[in-house]
Amino acid sequence: MKVLLTGATGFVGGHLLQRLLAEGHAVRALVRNPQKPNQFPAENVTLIQGDVADGAGLTEGLKDCDAVIHLVGIIVEDGKATFERVHETGTRNVVEAAKRNDVARFIQMSAIGARADGVAPYQTTKWKAEELVRQSGIPYCILRPSLIFGPGDGFVSQMLDVMRKAPLFRPVPGDGMPRFRPVFIDDVTACFTRALTVEAATHQTIELGGADELPLNDVLTEIARHAGIRKRPAHVPLSFMFLAAVIAQRLPGRPPVTVDQLRMLREGSTCDIGAMKQILGVEPCGFGEGLSTYLFPTKT
Repeated sequence: MKVLLTGATGFVGGHLLQRLLAEGHAVRALVRNPQKPNQFPAENVTLIQGDVADGAGLTEGLKDCDAVIHLVGIIVEDGKATFERVHETGTRNVVEAAKRNDVARFIQMSAIGARADGVAPYQTTKWKAEELVRQSGIPYCILRPSLIFGPGDGFVSQMLDVMRKAPLFRPVPGDGMPRFRPVFIDDVTACFTRALTVEAATHQTIELGGADELPLNDVLTEIARHAGIRKRPAHVPLSFMFLAAVIAQRLPGRPPVTVDQLRMLREGSTCDIGAMKQILGVEPCGFGEGLSTYLFPTKT
């Protein structure tokens, strides 16, 4: 298939691009800076300069495409890059361009927790983006991953950095009881490529998770174990973390964690993976199994 991929420079996008190429698809990647060296393999990838937030490059990028995979999203607002502008306006622009070009398949990346009454704008704008796709009239599949991990990810890398830098103990947010179903990046990309062609996935919203549902305590314990970190856990009260986040958000620069991120952390991120297995045919690996493929013990 000829596929337009947005968000190709991100964590998921980079891995998905490689899988699309390996499966024989021709990819157009919408990027803001196509001149950045060594960013993409040359074969079967066409770079289109543009930005979903203002619609630039979308008409050119979608011309004669069979499908679009829309990944663009942010976890923290930064200047003009607001949740509303990136998630909602950006998706509206991609949908309208896809309709103008008679694109036959629209694959949208959303997130577990997306809903109209979410605890954070991240969730509510993701929900509004989903609704734009559902109402577009284009055959679609919306995929909602839980916490994604793998080489080059954000969460595991950040947790490792905190664990290694913390003196004596490794911190655990709150009581560590919110539950997660971390999903390995290879399983995520498999789901996206299958959603392109599996007819039963049409007009479906499918949750993606790993084989293991774990409390945050166990998630962090597994990361520490695979990285060879032997520090004992120390629970940090969420009230203290919320206060620190409020202060950090008022200071210059990007805060290490936001109030909204803590709210979402507190409610966890788990799901039912039945449709992932039955419709898309992907049997996800466990958290420890996935970690073992790229995390190796280091001295701490």
